[in-house]
This record gives sequence, structure tokens and C-alpha cells, in this order.
Amino acid sequence: MGKVMVIDITKCNGCYNCQISCKDEHVGNDWTPYAKPQPDTGQFWLKQNEYIRGTVPKVKMHYIPVMCQHCDEAPCLAACPVEGAIYKREDGLVILDPVKCTGCKNCVDACPYHAIYFNEDLNLAQKCTGCAHLLDRGWKEPRCVDACPTECLKLLEESEAKEMIAKGERLHPEYGLKTRAYYLHIPRKFIAGTVYDPME
Repeated sequence: MGKVMVIDITKCNGCYNCQISCKDEHVGNDWTPYAKPQPDTGQFWLKQNEYIRGTVPKVKMHYIPVMCQHCDEAPCLAACPVEGAIYKREDGLVILDPVKCTGCKNCVDACPYHAIYFNEDLNLAQKCTGCAHLLDRGWKEPRCVDACPTECLKLLEESEAKEMIAKGERLHPEYGLKTRAYYLHIPRKFIAGTVYDPME
């Protein structure tokens, strides 16, 4: 079964704690064999995307956190020519081994979510690990989930998240990938208007 990430968009207030905590955990920290240090700039293993709809004064904003979707049939894994450089754990997390990576960039090109980055200085591809180094030390959740004040982000066992998964949807279902991230309440329409009285 494994773990799934459930993201409730209605609970996200755009505080960016998830993005900041990811940086705090991975910039300057070497978590080999899970990941080498994330660069200060240019990489967002969890990226908070902002969406603005409408025009002033009728404006609505929402945020969608995007990280590696830890696909069951990961295109990055299929694209990698080095055996074991990208592998899927029993808990569902897809890990890019920083020691075995040769820097061919196939995985970077293969990811339709643009969730894999290339570190020129280290000549290797990098991405979200689901904080596997913490989970393996007994943590119940990755840093992004731990830092979320509204509980927008949750890492759950797939068996306990069945109800939420049934209501959720995958980001870009048109890609046809079996991702392990499910989004609840992605906004579709925003309709606003003004009452107009010609006599007034």
C-alpha cells in the first residue's frame, strides 16, 4: 500500500511554511544516501504556486503546493539508464540516489511535473525525497507537513486515506500517471459580479 500525500487546497493560506521548511531541511545538509545538499537558489523541491483569478476589486487567490508526486510508474525511473540510481521504496517514495546518479539529465526531461532539478555544481539530479531520512529515523511526517499550520498537507497510510483519496484528484490527470499525491478542492471557476442600478 504505502504512503500518500493529501493536499487540501481550501486549507492553504499561502504562508509558504512548507517551501521554507523544505529549504531549511535540505539546503546545506548532506543526507546521503537520500540526497546531497539542495542549492540555496534555483531549486524548490516543494514549490508553492500562486493562482490569481479575477480583476480588482473582485480577486480570488489560491495556492497549490507541488512536489515530486512519487508516481507508482515513475517516468523518471523508466528514463534512467543507471540501475538503482532511481528506485521506489516499499512506502511508495521515489528516491534518486545521489551516489549512483551520473548526471545524464534523462530524469529531469522525463518528469512532466518539473519536480526534478539539476545541480550543475554537483553534476546530479535532485528532488523531493519525502524526507525519507527523517521517516527512517522515526518521524511520522516530512518537514513540509510538520510545518503546515493549517494541516493542508498530510502524509497518510494509503489504507487510512481511502475516503480522502476518493474525493481527491491527481494533479494533471491527463498525464495518466499513478501519482501518490492527491489534491482536494482544486478551484475551477470564479464568478463575480456587481449589482448595477442604472437609476442610481
